[in-house]
Amino acid sequence: MKTQRRFAVIGGTIAIITVLAGMGIAEAFGPKLCCSPFFGPFGGGFHRCRGDGDMVGFVLKRLDSKVEKLNLTPDQKAKYDELRAQVKERMMAAKEDRMKFREALRAEMAKESPDVAALNAMMKQKIEHVSGVMQDGLDLFARFYSTLDEGQKQKVLAGFRKRMAAMDKCREERP
Repeated sequence: MKTQRRFAVIGGTIAIITVLAGMGIAEAFGPKLCCSPFFGPFGGGFHRCRGDGDMVGFVLKRLDSKVEKLNLTPDQKAKYDELRAQVKERMMAAKEDRMKFREALRAEMAKESPDVAALNAMMKQKIEHVSGVMQDGLDLFARFYSTLDEGQKQKVLAGFRKRMAAMDKCREERP
């Protein structure tokens, strides 16, 4: 019975980790594991991080390519540079947090009988942290969006609509 219970606890923990990985925490379990159906059209479907594992560079390069199409004014460019620096700083801090989280998770799982309550608390805390980080990201975007003129805002909205249509199409194709 103890063996079955242990497998159930480990299996449940792995299931929770898999769900968290799909929510964007995949990098916590290795820099090469960035493949998830949750990325959907927002990440181009299933994709892998570049071979060097530089997710920060990948995100910033993609962001730069999208913003380049907006033809920013010098003032807007200065605001964008501030936003870019904040995004880079936050992503580097998030990488450190993921490393600490991974080590704490591994340390608990390495025990003879892992404390499920402690694992549960760690997971809940991580989910709350990720939610806060995502809310901060939305605030950064809103501040940058407010600096755009109407034509630029329409380009951004057109991009969102295109992504939403792709996501809807993807959902319709599922059985």
